[in-house]
Amino acid sequence: MHFKKQCFTAAMEVASESDSCTVVHGWIPGDEGWFVHAWVEIDAGEGEIGVYDLTLSNHPFRQPTYYEQTGATPERSKRYDRVDFFTRIAETGGFGPFDKEFFFAETSVNDPLEIIYSHKD
Repeated sequence: MHFKKQCFTAAMEVASESDSCTVVHGWIPGDEGWFVHAWVEIDAGEGEIGVYDLTLSNHPFRQPTYYEQTGATPERSKRYDRVDFFTRIAETGGFGPFDKEFFFAETSVNDPLEIIYSHKD
């Protein structure tokens, strides 16, 4: 995988169609390091979470499958409920990523957590 700017617009499209969702912005390992990506998680019932990433498929993934296939991890992600997500869009005029300290660039050769934590010392 590689950086796709349209993932943020795609996440907004999915979030606009769901009353109850979580928009996730995260660092994903790719061909040449790490890149920022966006997807949407929706409770599918019976303990299942569906992941919608329109840059990969028009069909939902099971959350464990998506995280395994993409390399997404909770510690490299920021989560926004629907209201918070659309509030941030109104405040910033963009679809993300919103946390500019955590998402300091679109791509990173090194693990972004190493970079973030090295700057906190």
